[in-house]
Amino acid sequence: MNKSFYTSHILRNPGAPEPEQPTRDPDALPDSADPSGPCPRCGRPSNFEIKGNGPLTYKADLFTSLPDGGMGRVPSERVSILVCGYCQQGLVVVEEERVGGVRGGKGGAVTWHGIHWWPTPGARALGADVPSKVAAAYDEAVRALSARAPNASVAMCRTAISYIVEDHGSPQAQAKADLKGKIKQMVNDGGPMAALGDWATHVRFYGNAGAHPDLFGDVSVDEAQEVVRLVYSMIEVLYVLPANIAKRQAERRP
Repeated sequence: MNKSFYTSHILRNPGAPEPEQPTRDPDALPDSADPSGPCPRCGRPSNFEIKGNGPLTYKADLFTSLPDGGMGRVPSERVSILVCGYCQQGLVVVEEERVGGVRGGKGGAVTWHGIHWWPTPGARALGADVPSKVAAAYDEAVRALSARAPNASVAMCRTAISYIVEDHGSPQAQAKADLKGKIKQMVNDGGPMAALGDWATHVRFYGNAGAHPDLFGDVSVDEAQEVVRLVYSMIEVLYVLPANIAKRQAERRP
């Protein structure tokens, strides 16, 4: 078997400039390339300490020199443990190698970027006040986003909106033939959904795109993150906040 030698830190052409440091994105989930961003546990923006990592999968027939003089296999995926500077709790990130910022690249700096996080980012406990169908669809959207499957994520966000309409819509809204008509009728009916019509339409549009990338093109991870945040905000407005207000009012009654 041919054993290729591989430098596990930097691959670049002789004379090439030193790679730039990755741009920090405060909205992106933390990984080894950018150990900052929202914490999947406490939800707060934070900086993270990398506690360690270990290989998960390896490149075929590629080996590198080890500090003890031996040879080691070259990983293509690894798991890293990060600790949030705010809540001081740990999280696990499955990361893939990118060379020159590209998966499978041939030259440039080797960096490690997250593809799965545990605990699942955004999977906040919605509570018993949120209908189980709505909560399940939202949770699936969050899991898909965590797996970097934005098309699937926004499609499930659209499903969550459908269940919200089913739960909150008037008989006239529920009688409409499609989700577009249902949302329009709910806006015309007034009530809380009237103020959320633009959000619901936005989610519906991206959900359609996610379900039909052959027609509309792929949804980006950033777009899916925005759609997931909108759905969570709608759940808060329609279910979580009214339930909390009712509980506070009940507590104040003699």
